[in-house]
Formats: sequence, structure tokens, C-alpha cells
Amino acid sequence: MLESTKEDLVAGDRPAGVPESAHKVWDDGVNADSLRPGDLWILSWDNEVLGIALIAAARDDFTLAWPVTLPGEASFAPGLVIENSPLGIPVTLWPSRETGIGLHLLDRNLGRLLDGDVIRPLAFALEDGEEPAFPAAPGSAWDEDNRDADRALVEHWSELCFHMAGGEDEMRLDSERVLAAGGSSKSTMELLGMSPQQLRPIWDGVEAIDHEQLAALAEHLGVVETTLLQPDPLAGVVTRLAAPRFKPAIKERMEATGWSEAEVRGAARSEYTLAARDDADTADAIDRKLRDAIARTGRAPA
Repeated sequence: MLESTKEDLVAGDRPAGVPESAHKVWDDGVNADSLRPGDLWILSWDNEVLGIALIAAARDDFTLAWPVTLPGEASFAPGLVIENSPLGIPVTLWPSRETGIGLHLLDRNLGRLLDGDVIRPLAFALEDGEEPAFPAAPGSAWDEDNRDADRALVEHWSELCFHMAGGEDEMRLDSERVLAAGGSSKSTMELLGMSPQQLRPIWDGVEAIDHEQLAALAEHLGVVETTLLQPDPLAGVVTRLAAPRFKPAIKERMEATGWSEAEVRGAARSEYTLAARDDADTADAIDRKLRDAIARTGRAPA
């Protein structure tokens, strides 16, 4: 079987509404991964395009996004028609359907759709019932012919709001609490039938403990399960990994390994802990270790 090229993969995610003249912009983006209000982004997960959206506001771990639809997709009031887009075609913008989006969904920046200083005045105008600076799309969400499409639009973007990168519900053991409850690494290792090498990442909170293991340990110590847990010690690293600058490397490892995006991200988190610990704890050092961790994901040990 012929190997898929990057061009094959990207071409396969182009919606029908993207004209040939915009294929390069769609495929390559504009090589800008900073999150600027007013920019238009492709959202994806597992190499599937989930939609495109304008960044209305950027936060440390999520963005406020306004859905955007292409010609041939849902287009009616309260959607607004933006005649000039980075794709060279009119698009419909949905400020009234604003939703929070995890950074892990951001794939490619297509360029500027609106000036950043237009965002807040436009939002305020709509909240106050004033005429916006852009024309409403013809028809209405309340029209009988548009109700199903409007419902589908709302449901889809609500689902994206709650989309997680994976691992958020994992449980991390707090070894200090185990010790305080009268346990030890040796007794835990014996109870769970693990070798020192198997227990170490769980004991350090690097890898998750499963429910059966936690239940057995809590029963042995005579404590409530949740009292033995801690927040993810690498939560900040996981948040940084969600930044769109890492998405291309993650997609490359997905293609190379056949793993899902959640699996690659989870493995990269684990690989990160193997990096040298004496590096400076700076943003650049963390990013460098994350890139190395992603590159090692799925590779056989040397």
C-alpha cells in the first residue's frame, strides 16, 4: 500500500466549499500559531476537520470562538455575512453561537478574518440589540426550513465546547498521602503485585493509577480513595502541549504510529518525564522537551 503524504492527508480534509484558489491557504495555513482575536482557524481532532472558527478571545488554556460556515453550509440570521475572508470567499460568522474551545482542537491558522478591535464592539452591538456592522445572512433560524440546520449547528458546537484532549479524568496517586496514612512504597508494591520499575511512575504521579488499584490501596490503609489522590503534577505541561504549535508534530506521529491523537498526546506526556531534569524550567526548555517527547512517541527503545 502506498504511504500517505502530507498533501494527501490535508487534501482529504478540504470541505466542498473551499475553492481551488484557496487550496494552498487551506492546506498550509499562514504559519502563525499565536492566538490573535480576529484570526480564522481550522479545528480538528484525529485528522478530522471539525469546523472553522474565528478567535474572539484567547485564554491560557482555551479560546472563545465564533463558529464560521462556508458556502453550501448553514447560513441564515443571526449569522453575519463576511464578504472578504482569507479563503477568498464569503463566509457566515456566528457571534451569537460563541463557545469555549480547547486549544488542542486548533489546527491551522488561515489568516485574518476581522480586525481584532472589531470583535468587542460587534459583540456589544449584538448584545444590545443594535445593528451590527455586517449584514445578516438571508433567512432566519426561526424559519421552518432552517430549524433543523440551526439545531445541528448549536449541538455540534456545544459538543466541541466539552471536547477533551484525553486524560482529564485520570487519577494520580499522592505518595505523601500514602505515607501519612501508614503505607510505604514497599507495601504498595507488594499489595498491587508490582515491580519497583512498575510502581515508580505511579508512585511519582507521572502515570495514572487505575480504579481497582486505588480501591485496593485505600481499603488496605483504611481511608477514603480520594484522600490518596493529587492533582496532575504535569497539568501545566499538558496545557502547554495543547498549544497549536505542537499540533503538526502530533499529527506526524499519529501517521507514523497509527495511534489516535489522544494516545499520542498521552504518550508524549509520559515521554516528557524521561527528559533531563536539570534543564532550566523556562518556557523554551519546556517546549524543547515537549518536542523531543513527541518525537520519541511510539519509537522502540534504543
